[in-house]
Amino acid sequence: MDDLFNTESLQAVLMEYGLAVRNLYQDRLILHDRIASGKLLNSVDNVRVDVEGTTYEVKLDLAKYWRYVEMDTEPHWPPKGALLDWIHWKISMPRPLKNGKLPTPEQLDYLIRRKIAVFGTKGQPDLTDSVEDMNKAFQERIAAALAHDVGSYIRKLVRDA
Repeated sequence: MDDLFNTESLQAVLMEYGLAVRNLYQDRLILHDRIASGKLLNSVDNVRVDVEGTTYEVKLDLAKYWRYVEMDTEPHWPPKGALLDWIHWKISMPRPLKNGKLPTPEQLDYLIRRKIAVFGTKGQPDLTDSVEDMNKAFQERIAAALAHDVGSYIRKLVRDA
C-alpha cells in the first residue's frame, strides 16, 4: 500500500478487539468448566494483528487441540493416551466397571476413545461465540478507525498535491 497510507488507528482498534476476544474466550472457558488441566486456557496468550497488503488478520495462539473442544467431530479413534491428561484433571472418581473394580486411567482412556469412535464429540463454541459478540461490539469502532485512517490519507494527498 502507499507509504502515505497509515493504518495506526485501525491496527490499534483491531488489537483491542483481539484482546477483548481473548479475555471473553478465557472467561467462557472458565464459566463453562472447560479448563481441566488449564492448557487450553493458558495457551490463549499471544494476540497479534497481521497485515499483508490490504488484508488485516487478528490472530490468537491456541493449544492445537482447541478445534476439538470448539467443534463437533465425526466418530473417530483419538490416539492412544490422548485423553490421559484430561482424565487426570477432569475425572476425580471414576465409576466401577461391571466387574465392580475401578478402571485405571489407561482403561478410562480406552473407554472414552471408544465412545468417541462411535459417537464423535459435541463441540462447545466458546471461541465462535466470543468472536461473534466482539464483532458486534467493535463493528462501529473498527469502521470509525478505518474512516479516520482513510481521512488522514486523503488529507495528506490533498496537502501534497
